[in-house]
Amino acid sequence: MQRIMWVVIAWGLWHGGGTAAGSGNRLAHLDDPVDPYWVHVGSPRLVTPQWVGTPGVEAVIVLAIDDLGDPEKYEAHLRPILDRLRQLRGRSALSIMSTKPDPHAPQLARWLSEGVSLEVHTVGHPCPLLQKSDLAAAKATFDLCVDLLHDIPGNHPVAFRMPCCDSMNSVSPRFFAEIFSHTTPHGRFVALDSSVFQVFTADDPQLVRQWVVDDDGQGKFSKYIPTDRNMVNYVENYPYPYVIGGTCWEFPCLMPSDWDAQHRNGKCSPQTVRDLQSAIDAVVGKHGVFSLCFHPHGWLSNMQVVELLDYADRVYGRRVEFLSFRDVVERLNRNLLAGQPLRDERGRANGVHILDVNDDGYMDVVIANGQCQQTRRWDPAAGTWQTTSFPARCVDAAAAPDASDLGVRFGIVRPDGKASVLVHTDAQQGMWHFDGTAWVADASDAGVRVPASRTAREGRDAGARLRDLDGDGICELLVSNPHEQAVWRLTSTGWERLGWALPAGIVATDEAGHDAGLRLTDLNEDQRPDVVFSNAQRAAVYLFESREQGWARQVFDEPRTAATALPPIVRADGSNNGVWFRHRRLWVQNEDTGGVTADHVVSRHFDHDLLEPQR
Repeated sequence: MQRIMWVVIAWGLWHGGGTAAGSGNRLAHLDDPVDPYWVHVGSPRLVTPQWVGTPGVEAVIVLAIDDLGDPEKYEAHLRPILDRLRQLRGRSALSIMSTKPDPHAPQLARWLSEGVSLEVHTVGHPCPLLQKSDLAAAKATFDLCVDLLHDIPGNHPVAFRMPCCDSMNSVSPRFFAEIFSHTTPHGRFVALDSSVFQVFTADDPQLVRQWVVDDDGQGKFSKYIPTDRNMVNYVENYPYPYVIGGTCWEFPCLMPSDWDAQHRNGKCSPQTVRDLQSAIDAVVGKHGVFSLCFHPHGWLSNMQVVELLDYADRVYGRRVEFLSFRDVVERLNRNLLAGQPLRDERGRANGVHILDVNDDGYMDVVIANGQCQQTRRWDPAAGTWQTTSFPARCVDAAAAPDASDLGVRFGIVRPDGKASVLVHTDAQQGMWHFDGTAWVADASDAGVRVPASRTAREGRDAGARLRDLDGDGICELLVSNPHEQAVWRLTSTGWERLGWALPAGIVATDEAGHDAGLRLTDLNEDQRPDVVFSNAQRAAVYLFESREQGWARQVFDEPRTAATALPPIVRADGSNNGVWFRHRRLWVQNEDTGGVTADHVVSRHFDHDLLEPQR
């Protein structure tokens, strides 16, 4: 138990993510801006039995081959793999990440009839996708591929993989915010991404050491992270599906891909197969998922992939299921989400939230839209879902896209650590706490307690966030927009407004309710979130001083024209600029860094650039 607690605490101190590390902020991922890397070893798990729908299945393997253009070349390479999948499980469940195959090529129909799914990889395969200061070109090659694959008779693409995501930093929050979450000109979209890599390490106490450490003491999987470049496209010890930005399922790839493997071991190395077999052991041990990113380019032979299938079946039998990405999305929607996908029929957020409502370490589900208001709590002992109601709606599908936020905010406001919900708008108001089985209204002598501040106005985000600001494990309510700046603390009699708020002019949302460039990040590792604010006009860092003074310690606050100013978190047009926080750095990946810097990213170190006054 002490080792587990140390791993969780150490992660929080090292991670430097979008919020402070304490458990009071464990639900911040629900309304924080897009971060593809927010999960970690201490995050609640979404284990395979929660969504796969087949009794006895503990782990899922998805074989997903990249770069399809010429079907005949791929048929020759894949045939032994497809045949072995059919022999083992009765169908050839495999995904092919495609560029621009002929939609009417006969081979595509044959594959689809066998259980293969044809998925999106862009028509032009640019590496990186975001480059040449041209976001429109990046969106166009993505959109064209989505539409092309929809035009294949009998095919409905559901997944995307970023070109070259295994060899360079081609993944960006900007992609998820400004491309993936939108639709094509024909109104089409996909549901899942598999571009972020997952690395097993010895820091996970659930893993047997021999699965993750070589005989020489080196990390069995971390050794594959390219060392000739500053590779940051990975998470550690989280082999589970997770949600990015409320509209995207991330199904992480396993490190190594066959490119990473040949880059270190040489082509078709037996060592690669041995390490991937250990990865299967770790995935089954974690009740997780394994997505293999591979190619028909001679880096890993087709018979070596068959060898991996045989190993999984011989050692674990029916405890392992082989699925395509189409199978994965279907099962997530049916068995986890009760038929309510993350995105509605128009591609918009559907009021579906994945969170741990009772703080037991497993993800649960809240569905809150016009068709369904439901809470689905996972019972790990029984291996079943327990269903109850949810007291509010999170989205309005009939509203305009910029007026669909109904102001529901999640946080931790009680010492038991279970989830609470707060909403205060013209249409709905109240506060509820999850008591372990259901949501219970929080009522005082005067009735349901809500603060004077609104959580949303006219369907637009008012910058209301439940965040643990002082590190005591209980959230305060921060409200920050151009018309109101307030911090509220919940007391025994109701919400009490504190005497401080964000520094003057720093806001969470703008007039339209859009992201204004604020991030709450623990820069100095005191377990309290500091202010990082950067947009087209201004860049500032303020440190949290105390619960009596708030963010009273200014590090710097300067206009955007300053040569040393931080990169903008949002652009002048209000769009996401591709910023995230990790490894005690602020990182940026977008079309202005891709193809320009050696690693396609720029970064600013917490100690040297954010905690010292700018010069």
